[in-house]
Amino acid sequence: MSAYKITLKSELKRGTFYWVTNVNAESEDEAVTAAEHLFLEQLAKTNEWDFSDYDAEKI
Repeated sequence: MSAYKITLKSELKRGTFYWVTNVNAESEDEAVTAAEHLFLEQLAKTNEWDFSDYDAEKI
């Protein structure tokens, strides 16, 4: 097994969402699938969400 840092990106109607997580897996494909599953688990726990950083710029 290898450690992977996975970044998932989703283009949404009103913005872009990134999910970054570390997983252990046998392959890159398995790592992406594991990251997707972790994201879905986290979605179920929205009471734990807190944005701790941001970047703002005038456009």
